Amino acid sequence: MGDTQDSLDHEFANYTTCHGASRIANAKNRPHMALWTLVFLAAFGICTWQVVDRIQNYFAYRTGTEINVQLESELTFPAVTICNFNRIRDSATTQNDLAYLGAAFYIPALLDDPETLNEFLQEVDWDGFNASTALLEDFAGYVRQNGFVLDNDSLAECTWRGRKCYADNFTHVFTEYGNCWTFNGDKDSPLKQTSPGAGNGLKLIMDILTDEYTEDPITGNLEYGLVFQVHDQHEPPRPELVGTAVAPGSHTYASTFQTHVINQPTPWGQCDSKKRSLTYYDKYTLPGCLLECRAAIVASVCKCRPMYYPGVLDYCTPLNLTACVLPTLAAFLRESNEFDTCGCTVPCEYTAYSSQVSYAGYPSEKAARFYETVFNYSSGYMSKNVVLLDVYYHELRSTTLEQFKAVDVSGLISDVGGQFGFFIGVSVITFWEFLEYLVMKFSAFFLFSRKPSNSNKKVSNKDVLKVDNAMVFENAAAEVAEKTESTELSTIQTKSNGEKAAVLEMT
Repeated sequence: MGDTQDSLDHEFANYTTCHGASRIANAKNRPHMALWTLVFLAAFGICTWQVVDRIQNYFAYRTGTEINVQLESELTFPAVTICNFNRIRDSATTQNDLAYLGAAFYIPALLDDPETLNEFLQEVDWDGFNASTALLEDFAGYVRQNGFVLDNDSLAECTWRGRKCYADNFTHVFTEYGNCWTFNGDKDSPLKQTSPGAGNGLKLIMDILTDEYTEDPITGNLEYGLVFQVHDQHEPPRPELVGTAVAPGSHTYASTFQTHVINQPTPWGQCDSKKRSLTYYDKYTLPGCLLECRAAIVASVCKCRPMYYPGVLDYCTPLNLTACVLPTLAAFLRESNEFDTCGCTVPCEYTAYSSQVSYAGYPSEKAARFYETVFNYSSGYMSKNVVLLDVYYHELRSTTLEQFKAVDVSGLISDVGGQFGFFIGVSVITFWEFLEYLVMKFSAFFLFSRKPSNSNKKVSNKDVLKVDNAMVFENAAAEVAEKTESTELSTIQTKSNGEKAAVLEMT
């Protein structure tokens, strides 16, 4: 058995494609064998270190980003949502309503302590405000009617690609600013810009009506002007988070960029490879997911929903918003991570829009005289109330940001195979050689271990008889052979003596 195993080892060392094995097996002397053994072990150790490093590099899930810029003949124009810092118009409400809103909506915002807030709400005589029925029973309808309105008074001029547009081209949407208005919000057939530059997109001249402002100086908005956001048609606007402010008395140039983003799924990226769907939006977006999550949390506690959250429950009253919604959201955002709790991830593929804003003085003296004639605006009124906003593509180009795996499975195989091949000459064929060698090794071991030895063999009576008979037969055969040999010798001797006698007689 030992000779067979040694023969297999020596044969494998000679025919394997793994470098160094044959040098060790066929070494001329022990120093020569020791030298090649050290060289092989050193190469094997470095190879193992590098292979482990390459595997760790793969499981680090690193990514890279490929940027591709493509010039287009036309680009889909983004949705443009416009809001006013003023939520309720002074001329459309009453002092009783404003007093109620101040007590129910503005003043409690200063009370961070829940106990203090509850004490305040209990001490207020809500019936004494004599607020309007619409405000008490339908707060969303009240804001829709008495908030920021887009009409011929507020929209002095509107052009799209040089052609006139109207207030009817805008759709209403609720945000935390109250009434907001979206241009080009059609998901199925959005408008496209075909020529770059200012004036070839959306151009608006708007009157923000500062005399109508009712914002509380302590808890309301301190600014006056507009807030706009450019966004994808499938994405709900969040101007309170990502909006851009526009001040009156200036010409605002919003040079817009379109970017397609393609993310890798986990664990390389943060997007969910499973196509998620939302309940109240036709396409999954991160803002839509967060809004639905907040709406669900508020609904579970307050049994209503704010006007700017999606859902089917009744809208919350100002008192509901103050007593329940705001504390619930504050506790949720303070005690948990919104993204982890809601399970909202970035989409694997989406279109993002951003704007680079610049400003110019507006209007010039000649323009002021023109507007005074056409719109009856004085130069002083325009500097405080009129906003000129230009939203456009400064060039028709689309940028694609595609995230890719820094090391994929093919790259890992290439890295590991390169290390094995460079240091010890091992390939896939070599691994099959090792497998073949192990199979032969185990086969030889099991075959020899199952063959019984002579010392442990039990001999039966029949076997003894067979052995005795064989021995008798061998002895008889030997005697016959001896007799035959002696007879042949005597015959030969007789013939020899006769021949000698004949010769003598002849002589």
